[in-house]
Amino acid sequence: MNDTLLQVSRLGVRFQTPRGTLHALDDVSLAVARSRTLAIVGESGSGKSVLSRSILRLLGPAATTSPEARILFDGRDLLRLDRAAMQAVRGRRIAMVFQDPMTALNPVRPIGVQLAEGMRQHLRLTRHEAEARAVALLAQVGIGSPERRLRQLPHELSGGMRQRVVIAMAIACEPELLIADEPTTALDVTVQAEILDLLRRLQREHRMTMILVTHDLGVAAGHADDIAVMYAGQVVEQAPTAALFDAPRMPYTRDLLRSIPRLDDPPHAALHTIGGRPPAVHSLAGGCRYAPRCDRRSAHCEALRPALEAVDGRGDRACRCWRPLEHAA
Repeated sequence: MNDTLLQVSRLGVRFQTPRGTLHALDDVSLAVARSRTLAIVGESGSGKSVLSRSILRLLGPAATTSPEARILFDGRDLLRLDRAAMQAVRGRRIAMVFQDPMTALNPVRPIGVQLAEGMRQHLRLTRHEAEARAVALLAQVGIGSPERRLRQLPHELSGGMRQRVVIAMAIACEPELLIADEPTTALDVTVQAEILDLLRRLQREHRMTMILVTHDLGVAAGHADDIAVMYAGQVVEQAPTAALFDAPRMPYTRDLLRSIPRLDDPPHAALHTIGGRPPAVHSLAGGCRYAPRCDRRSAHCEALRPALEAVDGRGDRACRCWRPLEHAA
């Protein structure tokens, strides 16, 4: 599709560990349209962060990517770029807001130096030009007294301010795609809302495409145009946000939505839980990975692995299930 900025196809990622091969991602496919926000949701350990780092090729030498995989960004396969070409993409055309701002920032370098580094590399700005732009960026992300903050070290800032600095670094070169990996995990509720509103405003102002990685379905519902649901290293459903919440097709998606507490539940009502545990990704059997926990499973589900296929006759909905749900549950 002409409006697709990022297309991931058949992506698999494996790590060799003392316990054997860890299949972090397996046959992952998804698409992100220009100027839209795709939320990637799922349980901890489902592969969300590995997927986001795979796009920028930040997994390191321990990771092995499947040879048939493709990550097409604006028509170019990122997996086939050499090191120099990939470095030109990172920060300039694709940027990332990392999960923990304290580890994303160098603890012994002033904020201003870290902000200016990418701009001097990609935009070829002088030191004075980069410093002036850094001041403007800090003001844009809502940090007061930006001139003074440039001289401070990361530990001198609060958690919310550090996250704003990381966001400023990510948008410094006006990337086309912004990947936000759990950007509010370590923040209190009030600051979480401020950071999410900030990301939404910046996306509109810069006309960016965004991938929002989160385990919070409420965040996905309020800030994403489309949602991809991950389970055990696979995308099991992708759909526009409203359609997914109104009528999930994958039983795992339905069970995730049922686990959200509702305001109209009676007092002291037991929360819905998903029985069993996710499979260990170093010892995966055949068949559907959700089958051991699914109330719709059959012998067919346990024996054969389903593919991610279009449902409802629509190109914007896909589901990995032999027995998809027919209506809202």
